[in-house]
Amino acid sequence: MPMSEAQQALTDRTRALLADDADLTEKAMFGSHAFLLDDRIVVAVMRDAHLLVRVSVDDAATLTLEAGAAPAVMGPNRREMGPGWLLVAADALADDERLLSWIDAAREFNRLGR
Repeated sequence: MPMSEAQQALTDRTRALLADDADLTEKAMFGSHAFLLDDRIVVAVMRDAHLLVRVSVDDAATLTLEAGAAPAVMGPNRREMGPGWLLVAADALADDERLLSWIDAAREFNRLGR
């Protein structure tokens, strides 16, 4: 299934902000476009142009207080993905500064090697 315009736009913005990471790979996964470092998902752009991020459990507790952020749920049963997985609404990513703050939080968790 091709990406929507909104998903493509957020994917392009995310790619540009991660361009300096030499180990970056990209994969289509379950309707999303995932960005991986060291073979681990850092962020994924979902079909609805929401951003899936993985952060530490401690950071997740604080970051869910940010506008547009919530624990990530998947599938028709809306099952929670687990601790540290957050979904950020598209409207909370309107500018590159906000997007980069989410990418940086996810990158930091990724660097810890978990």
